[in-house]
Amino acid sequence: MSAEQRAAVTRILTAGHGIEALVGVAGAGKSTLMEACRIAWDATGTTYAGATLAAAAAKNLTDASGIEARTVAAWLKQIEDGDGLRGIDVLVVDESAMVDDRAAAALMTEAARTGTKVVAIGDHLQLQAVGPGGWFRETHTLVGGLTLTENRRQEDAAERAALEVWRTGDHERALTMLAEGGRLHAAETADEARSQILMAWDELRSQEWMDPHDLIENIVVLAAKNSDVHALNLGAQQIRRVAGELGEEYTYALPGGDTLTLAVGDVVRVRENDYRSRRGEGPDMLNGYRAVVTSMRPDHSVEITWKVKDAHADEGFRYESGWVKADKVASGALTLGYSMTIAASQGLTTDTSLMYGHGANAFATYPGITRARKQNHLWLPLAVLEDEETRVRLGSARSEKELLERSIASFAQFLRQSRPDSMVSDLMPEPPEPAPLPKQRDLAAEEAQAEADRRLTQSRMAAAARAKSTIRRPSPADQAQSEALRKDEPELLEKHLQRLRQMREEREVEPWTSRTYGRISDAELNRTIERNARHARDQDAAADETEARLTELVDRIDQAKAEDTTPGQQWAAAAIGLVDAAEKSLTAVYTALDTATAEKRTAEQRTEWLAEISKTDKKSTLSVWMSGNTRKGQKKLTDQITAQRAVAWQEHSRAAVAAKVTLQEAWDLLRHSKFAEPLKANKPVPGDVDKVAEQLTEMRKLAQTHGHSIDVRNGQRVGYLQKEAAAQRREAASFRSSVADARTEKQQRQIIAEKFPRLHEQESTARAKGLQEQQARAAERGRGYTANASRYEPPAPTRSRGGPSMGR
Repeated sequence: MSAEQRAAVTRILTAGHGIEALVGVAGAGKSTLMEACRIAWDATGTTYAGATLAAAAAKNLTDASGIEARTVAAWLKQIEDGDGLRGIDVLVVDESAMVDDRAAAALMTEAARTGTKVVAIGDHLQLQAVGPGGWFRETHTLVGGLTLTENRRQEDAAERAALEVWRTGDHERALTMLAEGGRLHAAETADEARSQILMAWDELRSQEWMDPHDLIENIVVLAAKNSDVHALNLGAQQIRRVAGELGEEYTYALPGGDTLTLAVGDVVRVRENDYRSRRGEGPDMLNGYRAVVTSMRPDHSVEITWKVKDAHADEGFRYESGWVKADKVASGALTLGYSMTIAASQGLTTDTSLMYGHGANAFATYPGITRARKQNHLWLPLAVLEDEETRVRLGSARSEKELLERSIASFAQFLRQSRPDSMVSDLMPEPPEPAPLPKQRDLAAEEAQAEADRRLTQSRMAAAARAKSTIRRPSPADQAQSEALRKDEPELLEKHLQRLRQMREEREVEPWTSRTYGRISDAELNRTIERNARHARDQDAAADETEARLTELVDRIDQAKAEDTTPGQQWAAAAIGLVDAAEKSLTAVYTALDTATAEKRTAEQRTEWLAEISKTDKKSTLSVWMSGNTRKGQKKLTDQITAQRAVAWQEHSRAAVAAKVTLQEAWDLLRHSKFAEPLKANKPVPGDVDKVAEQLTEMRKLAQTHGHSIDVRNGQRVGYLQKEAAAQRREAASFRSSVADARTEKQQRQIIAEKFPRLHEQESTARAKGLQEQQARAAERGRGYTANASRYEPPAPTRSRGGPSMGR
């Protein structure tokens, strides 16, 4: 253990506090620490137990530390039934920040009654409680709890450095560091981001984890929202279905009208606790378990199998399995388990993590990017992260670098809205006096009052005229004056009413701050119309091109299907035909080599004969004569054998050269073909013909494998092109909608300028001032970013070579 782990163990065991709160960063080795405490408690006869939110987490705590654990809900039920914590000396509450205040209060009250020490372990910067929370952070502060700061999980130094910066609150800098280390990827749309995640997942599993149990153990796909998890699960299932990795399948009708399709070989996740061991029906099946569908009965019940740690087993684990009835599946007891929510992954440690970032706040993103030891990848979709105003102002990203920078900036801005849990008491100050509302003019009432005043005045004038007629006859001057009043007053009143109506219409104009494009300048509005119209045309053109490629691909697939084959099978057949031709050439090579070998033996035999003859050269003439030969005959025989040897060597050389040339031609037949790279023939010919024969045999297998890969990729490509074309059409429609909104704004400004000049002037002045303030804030953020960057100097990140290539 490290020094800070030993300090924490010492404090927990010896400090004598009724409650301890220990904060540990992700990967700090909290399980190792608790195992050490458990060993000490065993040695002293101290009784202990654990509490977690989920049953699967309780199992993990038990497996990792040896502390028998139950869910918090189970402990609360036991407290309610009266047994409580009686007989428990120490209660370990794991992931305490996720336990809400009410549950914590019930546990603390019971612990105080029974004298049980509570050890709360967690991290207030990770996932928070669903209900009111904040007790864990407050308790940690009150007792002066320790903090484990050493990250012992992440193997990559650049990841560890970025996570250290994350905990300081500088999320934008941390995201930038992850991007520099190749761990953060930007996409234009949500569909594109999810597609990239699935492509990376497929590439990684194809390289290392084709066995579904290995897949469960070594890679996890995460998202914050259930809708994204559902989409990722369906995509992963389809990839395996197209690859021919899934068997018999059945579609279950779920509550609410949804459906779930499961197949033999699928990865699933258990969604409810089933304590079967208590009924003697086999091993427990706990909420959160990830398993593989290994069998399906005619009644559509399924058998699932999962790995369980077992120190006594040869490989350190064993397999357990159980049957789930069809009605249980239909009630939601199982779901696809290729992807899961970040909350469901809490406490999980794996090899590689692929996370979809949209919808995750700061407290969900941090555990999401710390689940894996070797590599944690994060995808950010710009279209759903960036606010509409910024997107309209900047348009589409013009480069990968701009796409990445804008995605990071938008996600960091969203993360700044994250607020930690606080105690309920912190949220209960005296409310301030409500601010008085400004007096509003009731234009309709004013208009009605003016109309009433007009009628009253007319009535009074009429009454006065009648009264005068009873006293005296009006003079011509009085009549002229009265007539002028009667003529002028309606006109004056009508002007007043018209002014009131105009004021009411002005009040009904939507404020510029709430109009979609009300905040941008006239010049920028014109540029926006022109730019978005151009983008709409570009997206339509791109969609036309994508649909043309899709049509071409589908036509090729359909044409092959009409011939009862597939493009991949056609490719494999052509490649194997070329391999057959090369193998036929090898027959000639073997024949030539046999000839060369025979001629070599002949030449060597003649050499031996000449050696025997040369021995007689040393004998006397009498000896030669007595052996029945003569010097002349001996010389003639020597010349004859020498000539035969020369011919044999000549034939040997010719046959060897012919074999080499034929072998080279057979190899070049493949090396210079379009099949060279997939068949691994894009290299010099092996010198040995037997090795060439072995490689040709291997090439047959490679041709079949590559042909299958072509069909798989074609299936994926069809889906990708369909989604890409649909996304491009949606993008074009979105741009056209933006153009329409911007033109409406332009027309609105023209109408306001003509009918309400004063309002137009006010809007223009306020708009210009708002743009100036916005530019000032942007400049201030830029200076703040530079200052923060200069204050923190992380270790130089090193780009990992083990992550998904993403097409590199």
